[in-house]
Amino acid sequence: MSNPVIVYGSKFLAEMLFYDSLKHPDFKVAAFAADESHVDKAGFYLGLPMVEIETLTEKYPPSAYDMIVLTSSFHDMRNREGMYAKGKALGYTLRNYISPSSIVSPGVEMGDNNLIFEQVFMGHRGRMGSSNIIRQQVYVGHEFTLGNNNVITSGCTIGGECHIENNCYIGLNATILHKITISEESLVGAGSVVIRNTDPFSKNVGNPSRVLSYHKEGLKVNL
Repeated sequence: MSNPVIVYGSKFLAEMLFYDSLKHPDFKVAAFAADESHVDKAGFYLGLPMVEIETLTEKYPPSAYDMIVLTSSFHDMRNREGMYAKGKALGYTLRNYISPSSIVSPGVEMGDNNLIFEQVFMGHRGRMGSSNIIRQQVYVGHEFTLGNNNVITSGCTIGGECHIENNCYIGLNATILHKITISEESLVGAGSVVIRNTDPFSKNVGNPSRVLSYHKEGLKVNL
């Protein structure tokens, strides 16, 4: 059996992961962790300890516990990499989580700290990096490539041979056609249909999608 796991980051995703993991034969959540300013005075969450990340290694040493780091919103897309690096720097092995109800096809390669929720299908011969979050009922076609720190939200359909770079956010029920590239830090709005490659740092909305704005200097416009 693998080490028990510390869940660090988003409470929203942590709760969903916790309840899904109750059905997983080899993923046991031992505690939750957050930055000091986000730890409740009660010190518990979902009946388990909630620990400040600053003192985590004293109570839960990396030799005996693994970690998964969770961030969700497009508002904190540039924070995802920093939280991932913090978990690594503390010495923890960062775990992948694949829901027992999802299908990850043979030959899919992945890094670490990936979270795949319920009823997801990941196509044959795909490759993904690290710290990606794939929400419920997502379809990803064959021979996909997925970089690092991406969030694909519920109900999305992504065609075969698509390439999603790093730090992208794909909104609810978006559709991305076959062989499309979603460039670095692209945002795709809910329900959008992407029929051509996106530009880096672009916000894309509509059917077919169009560029709403760019955000290289910062995230200011909500989708």
